[in-house]
Amino acid sequence: MISVREMLILPALSGSYLLAGQNGLDRKIKYLDILEVPDAENWLAPDEFLLTTAFAFKDSEDGLKKIITAGADKKVAGFGIKLGRYINVLPEQVIQIANSYSMPIISLPTHIPYVEIIKEVMSRIIKSEENTEKSIKKTDLLIQLINDETETAFDELESFGWERGTPIRIGLLSSSPCFSDEEISLFRYILLKSDLDFILAYQQDDILMLLRDIQIGNLYNAIHSFKSRLKCKKILLSLSEPRPFSKCIRHCLYEAKIAIKIAKILGYSSCIIPFSDVKLLSLILEHPQIKDLVLVASNMLSPLIEHDNLKGSELFETLKVYLESGKNQQTASSLLNIHRNTLKYRIKQIEDLLGNQYLADQNTPLLWLAIFLCSTLHNKTDFD
Repeated sequence: MISVREMLILPALSGSYLLAGQNGLDRKIKYLDILEVPDAENWLAPDEFLLTTAFAFKDSEDGLKKIITAGADKKVAGFGIKLGRYINVLPEQVIQIANSYSMPIISLPTHIPYVEIIKEVMSRIIKSEENTEKSIKKTDLLIQLINDETETAFDELESFGWERGTPIRIGLLSSSPCFSDEEISLFRYILLKSDLDFILAYQQDDILMLLRDIQIGNLYNAIHSFKSRLKCKKILLSLSEPRPFSKCIRHCLYEAKIAIKIAKILGYSSCIIPFSDVKLLSLILEHPQIKDLVLVASNMLSPLIEHDNLKGSELFETLKVYLESGKNQQTASSLLNIHRNTLKYRIKQIEDLLGNQYLADQNTPLLWLAIFLCSTLHNKTDFD
């Protein structure tokens, strides 16, 4: 975390100045958020610094007093207001209340976008978190456990609150193209803001994560938030099955690796894949006759594959997306970025090449299995 005082000297805050709460400048900031709704007091969180134009309070001085008081009760870090948009000056009584609570209120330049402030402050917060001795030590211990599940590493992590027997999961977060340092910092920030207890490390180009299983719902929300901020990027998160925190770390990592491998084989672009969802497929990949199974599946779908190779069509991909979308033509055409009539035409071609019976609902599992096995041809290392 950084203090409000440290935040004020950042370039993105150039031109900002203190309106009230001088005695609270050493309050710590854990994350930032934007406040533009009148009932925001219901959503305030400790160590949060709020940015606002005060639109929700432009006709209500009492509303401003209420949000400052609620902020003090919730132990927020402070408020940044863009004066001149909806209110020109901060009312004297609001200043008095803020001073009485030592609640910093900063005047923000109107020309600086919120995103620039959040980006720079977030970067400083993350660097301060990453550079703490405790954070570095926990990452080192996680890597040590992955390489060699030593009792010493478990004992040391227990001193950081990771008790043996705690239900945990291992996650692997992968993207195409690879994550930049800035994106990794953004991800860490979102995890912190989601109040998740985690340890991050790195496995080649992927982000490795140790997470308490009880927080899995918060993780799903964090991933969706992260994905929404990264445009034109494929993101996959695989999760091991939940297990008591003990000598299971390497097995959990194995499950996470298998789950993400299968997601890539199936061509998933952006999703969350628990190992439990692909456990059956993982057993098929380990089958001693996997090459024979792949050959049978390739023969079954060869009319589509050969047509694609000769005509430059995309029937195999169309079938995969069509099934993935639950045979919903509107969803499938949107995912494929084609007109619905084009999708209908392709489906008719698929039926002509394979036969109507294969697209019958009762044969959907068989088709899915054949697609999975055929897709391993493009990932030969998965079964060689």
